[in-house]
Amino acid sequence: MDKREIIDIKGLPVYLQADVVVCGGGTAGVFAAVAAAKEGVSVLLVEALGGLGGSAVNGLVLPMMSVHMKEEPRCSYLHQDMMKHLEAYLPDRINENSFDPLILGAVLEQMCTENGVDILLDAVLCDVATDGGAIRDIAVMCQGGIRRISGKVFSDCTGDGILSVLAGAEYEAGAPESKINQPMSLRYLLGGVDKKKLGQFFDSLKDPNTAQSGKDGKNLYADVTNKRVSGLTPFFEKAIEAGELVYEDMVYWQLFDVPGRTDGVALNNPEFFEYTDACDPKQLTQIHLKGKQVILRQLNFYKKYFPGCENAYVSNISAMVGVRESRRILGEYELTGEDLLEQKKFEDAISQANYPVDVHGMKELYRDDRPHGDTNKPWYEIPFRCLVVKGFDNLLTAGRCISSDFIAQSAVRIQICCHSTGEAAGIAAAMSIQNAVSVKKIKGQEVRARMQELGAAFV
Repeated sequence: MDKREIIDIKGLPVYLQADVVVCGGGTAGVFAAVAAAKEGVSVLLVEALGGLGGSAVNGLVLPMMSVHMKEEPRCSYLHQDMMKHLEAYLPDRINENSFDPLILGAVLEQMCTENGVDILLDAVLCDVATDGGAIRDIAVMCQGGIRRISGKVFSDCTGDGILSVLAGAEYEAGAPESKINQPMSLRYLLGGVDKKKLGQFFDSLKDPNTAQSGKDGKNLYADVTNKRVSGLTPFFEKAIEAGELVYEDMVYWQLFDVPGRTDGVALNNPEFFEYTDACDPKQLTQIHLKGKQVILRQLNFYKKYFPGCENAYVSNISAMVGVRESRRILGEYELTGEDLLEQKKFEDAISQANYPVDVHGMKELYRDDRPHGDTNKPWYEIPFRCLVVKGFDNLLTAGRCISSDFIAQSAVRIQICCHSTGEAAGIAAAMSIQNAVSVKKIKGQEVRARMQELGAAFV
């Protein structure tokens, strides 16, 4: 599959080259890069922002969601390695899925450097050179201008499928009929919170399903949505009536603890339902601009209504918009919502989970028969073929842009699945190079066997 280049890439000198070039430095990209490097091939990881971690770090998306399976198996040996690194800096974590985003970013960079992964930051992917169904080079915009990067196998871990789309790959985006993307968010962190006092307030509401202190204020959690009444709902309603908040502030609001921060909590809010195209820079800009104003409004609300937040302040605002779904790159197999509902198994499975369908703001797409995260029920699997981009010999995806329909993607976009798909993509890329074959010739069964040999846990 050839495409017309916007930039004369071949006319540029080669700035960097590697056996495997991974685009996108989120957790999927880091796991792909480290997994490939551990197999003995040279790896370059290219990231548009100034640090690794993607949504988990730069988007402040915490905690990691559970796979909702008995004993929480992790289909990634690198996940265990990451946890060991985190444990060294956050020994008092109550919940294995919790983390401090700034520490996680440093840990991911440490994992890369320890394993010989070359990293290029502040490098924005802007064009791709293809030849006969293979990517040969990419162009990135850096401070010093446009640079050419060459590789043998490429992995698209950009979340938005940018590499694949520039190469001419087919993709889908948005809900089945409306084609609109899931709502986007702009998360933030608070400091100056008396967590013990706030936890006592949550416990006084006697609604442990929606507000709880955990253990001495060390595992705080609270949520408010427009789908059910919670112990915190009256406080939001009072503030709305007084003109201190607006209704949208309580449509979807969550508070999580941040381990290691004695006075810090994380907020999953504000969520924007009016912006529907996650790849439109004008809409993304508006979310950044309006989101900050919403955050300041909510800060005043906490200081007035939540005991323990009298001295709270905004300590961090997400550097990137929280995108749940954008482009989904078509692969050799497309995972469907029906596959999840049937809890389908595959011979070439490289990931397992039972996280439920999680579509925000689109009630018509919810299904009563979807998996509900019951740990005693079976699970669904992600086949390796979802990572192999249709029409290309040396292009793999990992993370939330793998081949899946709108419903399936809403479940498999969670970080744990990004870890396993990234790891699988990295191992497969190395196999492709070492055996001098197309990624389409790589057997998912062999990729999974290698993952298990290295310590990945499958049921």
